[in-house]
Amino acid sequence: MSENEEASNKAAEKIARKKSDPAADVHQWLQEVHYGTLSTISQTEGLEGFPIGSIVPFAVDTDGKPYVLIAEIAAHTKNLLSSDKMNLFISHPSTEDDPQTNWRASLAGRMKRIVSPRKADLFSKKYLEECHLISEREEKILLARYAERVPNAEQYLNVHNFSFWKLDSIAKVRYIAGFGRICWIEASEMIDDSNVGFEAIKDSSIEHMNEDHEDSMITLCEGAHSFKPESVKLLDLDSRGILMETKGPDKLVFSSFGKVIEPSDLRVEIVRLIQDARANIE
Repeated sequence: MSENEEASNKAAEKIARKKSDPAADVHQWLQEVHYGTLSTISQTEGLEGFPIGSIVPFAVDTDGKPYVLIAEIAAHTKNLLSSDKMNLFISHPSTEDDPQTNWRASLAGRMKRIVSPRKADLFSKKYLEECHLISEREEKILLARYAERVPNAEQYLNVHNFSFWKLDSIAKVRYIAGFGRICWIEASEMIDDSNVGFEAIKDSSIEHMNEDHEDSMITLCEGAHSFKPESVKLLDLDSRGILMETKGPDKLVFSSFGKVIEPSDLRVEIVRLIQDARANIE
């Protein structure tokens, strides 16, 4: 790299970090968009070693890491079985302006398959050591978060042969927030701590919602998720949304705030979700 190139890169990084927090921006962007371009290392004959990309929907776990649902027969699955290296590219959803004037980010890292007990028998013990093992309850929670973005996800996971894969380890993120606002984000910067402040208010908030606002949560299910349960209770909440459990039908439902919020914004954001749902019904 020449001295001029190095100076230019340093200037772009200085501007990027002065105007914003790049890592926080990327976490927000992962909430704003539901699709990205997943690239994996091809194992197709004649294309070995080349990156192959396709558009995939994704969701974000409580730790801020994205995960996808991929068919066993998909090229991405075959590629990831050989090399866990991948890249997820996300960009501003606007199609009206020059895309190079808007934000975009490339998250490079390694993916792990997520396996629950009901599917563990499909894989060897040796391979399972490379996977992220979770309980069936945890799988249902992942499904609820994913199904908010992809409503047919339950059928894919439970009827067809699909598996969740998670960006388990981030290597670096290429951050571009617009012209001249460019930098690399280190893995350590991407560690998400947005849920820390919620621990102090979580229990009381859940208790309040369940005691006083079940009717509002039924409205939320009806207006935002297209079904009206007989009963509902709030199970959990974090900086990205709320998790509810319904009866009649029995299911877990996740409602996203569409952004990463602060604990002080919790009440306002829950009210907004319910108001938007009520408007959809009316």
